[in-house]
Amino acid sequence: MKSKLILALLCYLPWLSMAETANRYISDDVYAYLHAGPSNKYRILGSIKAGEPVEQLDRDAQTKYVQIRDSEGRTGWVEGQFVQSEESFRSKLPTVEKELLETKELLSSADQRHEQDVADKSQRLAEQEAELKQVQGQFSELRAENAKLESENQRLTSLMDDKEHQIRLDWLINGGIVAGIGALVGFLLPLIPLRRKRNSGRWMN
Repeated sequence: MKSKLILALLCYLPWLSMAETANRYISDDVYAYLHAGPSNKYRILGSIKAGEPVEQLDRDAQTKYVQIRDSEGRTGWVEGQFVQSEESFRSKLPTVEKELLETKELLSSADQRHEQDVADKSQRLAEQEAELKQVQGQFSELRAENAKLESENQRLTSLMDDKEHQIRLDWLINGGIVAGIGALVGFLLPLIPLRRKRNSGRWMN
């Protein structure tokens, strides 16, 4: 029975160790040494760059050293004060640079769209100003044509008035002449027979 419990415990220990692993980061402002054991008395296996992401495997409660595995697969111990749970700036840097590049591209695209919008609006404004000048020119031509027509209308009206006045004057003159001739004829007609009678009397004598 005890052997079965020991066997089960041995089978569970690797899973327990895996459950305790966590992603950590070396502090940005240090250059940590990787030791073979949980203190600086153990030999140095190498160094860990500041800000490098590591995997925490274990922690020594007495020395405060942390067992880690780096990106190269090396396993060793470093001082716990050099290990942090917050993502390091060095690890964030590629993401920050990418976001900065995307932001610059967005700003550049926005600037280009703004410049294009300004250019389009300027072009539309120039076209509207040209159309306005054209309309103003046409309006000026229409005003000049209207003034010309009004002047011609006044001239024709004046001619018609003069013509009517002349016609009336001619009618008056012609009427006066006709009336004068009629009066003269009326005056002369009674005199013509008398002269004939007088002449006939003279012939008889």
